[in-house]
Amino acid sequence: MKPHQRHEVHMPGRWRGEGGFTLPEVMAAMAISLLIAAAGFTAMTSSNKAALANDQAAAVQQNVRLAMELISGDMKMAGFGMSSPVGACNTAIVPADNTPAGADTGPDSVSIVVPNTSNVAPLWTLAVQATGPFNTITLQAGAVAAMQAAGLVVNGTVSIGGALSGTVTTIAGNVLTLANTAAGASVFPVGTPVYLLQCITYAISTNAAVCGNNGPCLTRGGVAIADGIEDIQLAYACDGCNAAVNGGIADRVVDDQNGSNTFDVADFISNNTWAAAPMTPDTIRLIQVSVVARETGTDQGFGERRTPTLSSTAPVVVGDHNPANDTGFNLTTYQQVRRRALTRTVDARNLGL
Repeated sequence: MKPHQRHEVHMPGRWRGEGGFTLPEVMAAMAISLLIAAAGFTAMTSSNKAALANDQAAAVQQNVRLAMELISGDMKMAGFGMSSPVGACNTAIVPADNTPAGADTGPDSVSIVVPNTSNVAPLWTLAVQATGPFNTITLQAGAVAAMQAAGLVVNGTVSIGGALSGTVTTIAGNVLTLANTAAGASVFPVGTPVYLLQCITYAISTNAAVCGNNGPCLTRGGVAIADGIEDIQLAYACDGCNAAVNGGIADRVVDDQNGSNTFDVADFISNNTWAAAPMTPDTIRLIQVSVVARETGTDQGFGERRTPTLSSTAPVVVGDHNPANDTGFNLTTYQQVRRRALTRTVDARNLGL
């Protein structure tokens, strides 16, 4: 082969006339791919935001219901047949309105006498029948030790079957001596439950040491029990607390505070200390409980992009508390989380006749 002779490569016929993508075609394909990827990412992000929003809404709803169940449950049992002061509670229920003289600028609180039922059956029961008159009771082996672990001390109060209560003056083994003597007709058979009565306070805390990262929270006896609860408001309907109604005599009918001749929301009293006759706690018959729960962090769902409307941003007003009147209230900060409110009327069955 001569040096100047060229070598030619013959391509198969089927490849002839074929070429690659042009630059405009590649760029168009990339643009379409990016659009598809962006659409998929947007859909995924929207789905994730919707899931977060639903989770947060469910958590708020669960918290407000939990708080209401706990408060209303204890209020139904308030007193439990107490016959003398229990701890800091001189009465079965001790209202504590935020501002007794006018509109509230913060949450209410309330102290209630309730039985500690955590270990009642089968341990906290009588081992020996108690027949009146008596002032000592004998419990099952280990019962007194368990009650002491739960808070029983000398001068503490116990209730026998919810029918007779007494202040404990002496603790000796499984025998409790009571300050009061049971009537001669009293008979409590073996197995009758014995309850430890305690004065507990429901209140709202914003203390991080109490609520952790889930504040504000509802506390029961100083212990956080429901996250994200920022407000509780309490109003009371009574019988025999108004001298202008039936001469102030209890007649088993809630006093008609506004003279409407019917029971309505105006018959609930929210601003009072309930410390002076005739408005004393023993006249209370119904309690209106309002609870407000909020998200414990900034809204992570669609709410962060929504255009607020009056209905979604106006402060949640329950009872006589309008948060807009609170010290340091900031509407912009307030609008960053969603809230749920729940109101229920509770029959305080053990506070009076």
